[in-house]
Amino acid sequence: MNMFTTLMRVISALLSVYMILIIIRIFLTWFHSNLHSSKGVEMLTKVVDPYLNVFRRITWLQAGRMDFSPIVAMMVLGLLVQMTSSIAQTGRFSFAMLITYIIYALWSFASFIMNILILMIVVRFVSLFFTKSSNQFWFTMDSILNNVMAKILGIFTSRSIPFRNALIICGLILIALRIGLQFAVAYLLLFLNSQ
Repeated sequence: MNMFTTLMRVISALLSVYMILIIIRIFLTWFHSNLHSSKGVEMLTKVVDPYLNVFRRITWLQAGRMDFSPIVAMMVLGLLVQMTSSIAQTGRFSFAMLITYIIYALWSFASFIMNILILMIVVRFVSLFFTKSSNQFWFTMDSILNNVMAKILGIFTSRSIPFRNALIICGLILIALRIGLQFAVAYLLLFLNSQ
């Protein structure tokens, strides 16, 4: 084992530990307690937040109350961990390897967003049959879905479509797009790995 592969193993391990710290930090934001004032949490915040803040400044990663910036931050770190561990194992680095990891990371994020949107559409569609009253939760979900559905349906028509029908149409379009892109990305990655 040469010095370069050893260095890549160390970097990969450090990045993996940093990812664990980010996960802990994200979980801690879900709890409002005296825990946030402890020295350990303060130190964790000082170590992790500067990196997370880089992604929090990207406005399109936030949709209402949903903040996707930690997911993207984790994906970038995951990409770096995969690259450094792959370099440590093979002892080499190639442009095709970099492109493969970038495509995989982008597809992971896109498929995650599509899965969330499909789930939201299904939940909202089912709720139309069981929930008669509107509350803040459904209002927030509807505002997110209305923006997404307007963009999707705007590609095909400028007519106004009833909300229930829009949910069905957009859900089917997202499912078809998700499946089609899954096959396209799989074939692209297969092609790149054969090079």
